Amino acid sequence: MSAKYREDLDLNVLAYADNEMLKVLANYLLYDKDSKARYSEKLSASKTFKLAQDKGDYVSVWKYIATELQHFGGDTLVNTVRGKGVEYKEILLDVCSKMKVKANKSQQTIEIEQALLASIFEKAWEDMTEAERKDFQESVGIDGKLAGPAALAAMITAINAGGFASYQVALLVANSVARAITGKGLQLAVNAGISKYLAVFAGPVGIAITALMTVPMVTGTAFRVTLPAVVQVAAIRQQLQNKVLF
Repeated sequence: MSAKYREDLDLNVLAYADNEMLKVLANYLLYDKDSKARYSEKLSASKTFKLAQDKGDYVSVWKYIATELQHFGGDTLVNTVRGKGVEYKEILLDVCSKMKVKANKSQQTIEIEQALLASIFEKAWEDMTEAERKDFQESVGIDGKLAGPAALAAMITAINAGGFASYQVALLVANSVARAITGKGLQLAVNAGISKYLAVFAGPVGIAITALMTVPMVTGTAFRVTLPAVVQVAAIRQQLQNKVLF
């Protein structure tokens, strides 16, 4: 693997990630939605990565995975010249820009990720039944009597505030994205409060993600990689931030 890892505090979180979560992230970088190898991927050319992949050990090669993400996030020619990709925050902001999510470089990375998750959640909310909405509100400690715009506003506020709501939505969105792109969700041991919604939420988020992937202005190869990758990194960060919950 010729590209070098660009030291990045926002991606160093991958060193502590769950192995299964890293596998999903690696697969986004390696394969397209038809499970065919991506033309521009470099991971499989690394003997070190391939040996680890064959053992199912993704934690030991997290820097290789992070480097590949940095590579996809940057301009190929520039990467070739400087031998490095771009920092994660730049990739995240680019995804937000394409999705029209308000964010800026002065914000903390986790805050930007939460805004992105909230945006995807808002799109999925439109396809949930009223009963599903109320049930979900109560599961994260929001008054189930709230309805309409007030209910959605309360959910968005909770997601942006961090904590359990952000963690729950992050895993639900990541699971739904994985299911929409790879055909199967995350293989994780999660608490009952989350597992109850994995299947229910997969449909609405899947519809939202499919719609995003077909918008002409943002359907370039890089975006089809960076969107799910950023969602996965955001879920990893939320998972580590909320270890006490599972």
